[in-house]
Amino acid sequence: MYIIELLRNFGDSFCREGILNVIAFIIALVSALVLHEVAHGVVAKWNGDDTAKLMGRLSLNPMKHFDAVGLIVMLLVGFGWARPVPVNPNNFKNKRWGMVWVSIAGIVTNLLVAFVFALFYMLWVTFAPAPQTEALYYLNHFMTMLFNLVVSINISFALFNILPLFPLDGYRFISCFVPQENRFMVFMRRYSLYILLFLLIWDYFPIIGGYSPLSLYMTFCGNGILRGFFGFWGLFF
Repeated sequence: MYIIELLRNFGDSFCREGILNVIAFIIALVSALVLHEVAHGVVAKWNGDDTAKLMGRLSLNPMKHFDAVGLIVMLLVGFGWARPVPVNPNNFKNKRWGMVWVSIAGIVTNLLVAFVFALFYMLWVTFAPAPQTEALYYLNHFMTMLFNLVVSINISFALFNILPLFPLDGYRFISCFVPQENRFMVFMRRYSLYILLFLLIWDYFPIIGGYSPLSLYMTFCGNGILRGFFGFWGLFF
C-alpha cells in the first residue's frame, strides 16, 4: 500500500520522516486533484458552458471533487481519479472543439504544474540551507518530498487520465472524433471499469505481478517525463 510505504519512508519501520511524507502526499494529492477538475470547469466556461460553475465545481474545496473509489485507489497505488466535472456540450460555441479543449484541460494543467514544480525542486535542492539543525533537517526533508510528490503525482494524474477508459479524459477526447455507437466506444463504456480493476489487481498476481501493463506504462512514461522536466531545468543549474 502506497501510504504505508510513505509512512515507512520507503524503509522497514515507521518514522518521523514518514509522517512528513504523508503530509506532503496529502498536499500534493489534493492540489493535483482540485486543479485537474477545476481546469475542466474553467475551460468549459470559456467555451460557453456554465454547468460546472452552477453546480459549484469551480470551487477549490477538495470535498467538491473527491471520488471515494478513486481516493482508495490513490492510497493503494499512488494514482487515481476524482468525480468528473459536469459538462453540457450543447452550450458550447463549437460543440466538438469545446469538448476537445475540455477533455485535455485537466491533463495539460497537471503537466504544467509538474513542469513548474520541477523547477521549484531544482531550486530547493540547489539553494536550500544546509541541515545543520534537526529542524532544518526535517524542513529540508519535507520540502524536498513535497516538491517531488507534486511533480510525480501530477504526472501520474496526466498519464492515468489520458487512458481511453470511460469516463477518463482519454475516452472523452476520442469521443470528440468517433461516433458514440462505434464498437470500440460501446465496449469501453460497458467494460472500462472491469478492465481498470483487472489492471489494478494484476500487480498482486504471483509471477506475472511485476509485468502489469498499467504499472509498466506509468513507470516508463512517468520516468521519461520526469527526466525530461528535470533535464530541462538542469540546463540552467
